[in-house]
Amino acid sequence: MLDKEQFMTGPFNWLVLATLLWVSPGVSAETETPQQLPEMTVQGASPDGPAVYPVDLQQAPLTKADSAALLERAPGANVNRNGPLTGIAQYRGMYADQVNVLVNGMNIVTGGPNGMDPPLSYIPRAQLESLEVIRGIAPVSSGLETIGGTMKATARTSHFNSGDSFTPSADVSLGGASVDSSYMLGAFGALASKNHRMHVYGSREKGDDYEFPDGKARPSEYDRKNGGIGYGFQDNGHEVGLNYRHNRTDDTGTPSLPMDIDYIDTNIFESEYNGALGAYDVHGQLFYNDVDHKMNNYSLRNPPMPMMTRQNKTSSDGLGYRADVGFALGTGRLLLGTDGQLGKHDATVTDPVNNPNFYVEAYNNVKRNAFGAFAEWQGNIASNWGLLLGGRYTRVNSTSGDVSHFMAGMNPAINTLQTQFNDADKDNNQNNFDLVAKFDHAYSSRLGFNIEAGIKNRAPSYQQLYLWVPLQSTNGLADGNNYVGDIDLNKETAYEAGLGLDWHTPRGYISPRIFYRYVNDYIQGTPATDPTVIMVSTANGDPSPLQWSNVDARLYGIDMDWGVFLNSHWSLDGVISYVRGKRDDINDNLYRIAPLNGSATLSYNRANWWIGLEGVAYARQDDVSKTNSETKSAGYGLANLRGGIDLMRNLAITVGVENIFDKQYQNHLSGINRVADSDVPVGERVPGAGRNYYATLQYRFN
Repeated sequence: MLDKEQFMTGPFNWLVLATLLWVSPGVSAETETPQQLPEMTVQGASPDGPAVYPVDLQQAPLTKADSAALLERAPGANVNRNGPLTGIAQYRGMYADQVNVLVNGMNIVTGGPNGMDPPLSYIPRAQLESLEVIRGIAPVSSGLETIGGTMKATARTSHFNSGDSFTPSADVSLGGASVDSSYMLGAFGALASKNHRMHVYGSREKGDDYEFPDGKARPSEYDRKNGGIGYGFQDNGHEVGLNYRHNRTDDTGTPSLPMDIDYIDTNIFESEYNGALGAYDVHGQLFYNDVDHKMNNYSLRNPPMPMMTRQNKTSSDGLGYRADVGFALGTGRLLLGTDGQLGKHDATVTDPVNNPNFYVEAYNNVKRNAFGAFAEWQGNIASNWGLLLGGRYTRVNSTSGDVSHFMAGMNPAINTLQTQFNDADKDNNQNNFDLVAKFDHAYSSRLGFNIEAGIKNRAPSYQQLYLWVPLQSTNGLADGNNYVGDIDLNKETAYEAGLGLDWHTPRGYISPRIFYRYVNDYIQGTPATDPTVIMVSTANGDPSPLQWSNVDARLYGIDMDWGVFLNSHWSLDGVISYVRGKRDDINDNLYRIAPLNGSATLSYNRANWWIGLEGVAYARQDDVSKTNSETKSAGYGLANLRGGIDLMRNLAITVGVENIFDKQYQNHLSGINRVADSDVPVGERVPGAGRNYYATLQYRFN
């Protein structure tokens, strides 16, 4: 628990101050006419879609290498931290595959079994146009499996204009940061007319090991290049688009994982259609990606033992589609659609340095295919009452080829695990049914509330099913444990409910959300009991391996965003997030749950310049999993200062200082260090970065 003294000191006092300034009629901070916001009318559910929270990208420096880190600015969202480019989305305690992360509307089939290339790693900050979190229970139309919510990231693109001639536009950015001696270069150029649009873009980001007050986190260097082209055509209410993106990551450290990135080479192809056929709005999308990924434990770090050099070569292919049609029905709009995703994964561990005969087929010809259909109606059902009602069916088929291990002929325990896996029925088929209902009521032009309920399902991931030999493949948890899968895992089924309030005035706003989620057959690592698994894992350095298992769980809490407009130039805003996760089958807490956290930013804005002072605070986390031997974490507070100025019409500069007081801290969701030749002890959480000065220069015209 966060005690009273901790809560009332540090960055959280901004939250208290904001509330007092807002609700106290006798307190006035303005020295000039207060900022007059437009009078908004709280309405019922809109046909345009559910409520979303857009992350304020102005407050996020272009030098921020990991776009996932921006999620900490959204209520209810957080990040599992594994490395400089490998942040894994978390929402209300759910993480990784449980959270539906869309990149330009696509579900990318990633290549790293340890989450080295999560979806948001494919949109660098310099190319990010928007990042949104759907608040609360995700509508069934937002994706195939959305048990843990939906997030949408959109990259910069070209836009049609109203003229016949082509109009150019461009955006060039340059930035650097001190904490890791990093730099970034980004460029975007476009030509567009009323019928045609085309664009080309590219970026490069490179940094060294980052510093913290007691040393450097090694290895945490990174090197990523990203580029692509796109074309669109529209005429008579029909639009088609084609896009290609290439991502190349080289020599990037991940100190909380057993290996570092040698390279990740990814191609992404996308085609899209939008049009109106009479009274029907039609949308279609077809996309494909392939990933070639190699990692090792000897290029950027020393292996745990001289003779234990390891290399893991993985590959994946993904094909996805979506087609939907929307039309007016009654007092709202009905959306009918179908979507699907086909994914294939392979991973082979070798020792190219000391033993060319060494190999382990960790995953062989693993396939996970999902096919869905949904119907969703949204509109007004009475005066000031809105309803979103949706249902979905999704079929998930998973299977694997046979595996092999070079030691199977010499090691009876490994041979036993290999034989058991190869002789087993490796098909895991799940029928998922999702239902979502959301009610919105506008009590007045300033006050509204919403009620939501839903049933959501998710089939097990391929790692959770088919990791047949205990290895450090953690599905992105990076907790220092060996894991083993279970072919017979059941799907997760969540029963969810939420209650929200939206209140705004010309002086400010507040939007709290209370939520409760019961998950039957929640998938979590639990201590393995198979003696053969324990024997093999002990030989691999972990005498207490975990096995992916079905348990029962509860997650509940509150999150909110709020803001106070002090006058025409000064404002104060922030977010607060709290989630509690508990096992329901035994008396224990869920694993890797973020503690109470929040942020508040005091901003001053003028016509051509701005400045913001931000406070970030995390409470200590005492509610940890005893089953998983999870360690507690201390609370901390950080202060950040940033500002920007338009030097001329098309040229802007942004400067800032992160972690002003050079605070040493460890985020509870940070991975556990596995690197011996580092300033961070093995087995401790990797600390956050120390004081960081950064600056960016951006030139754009259109």
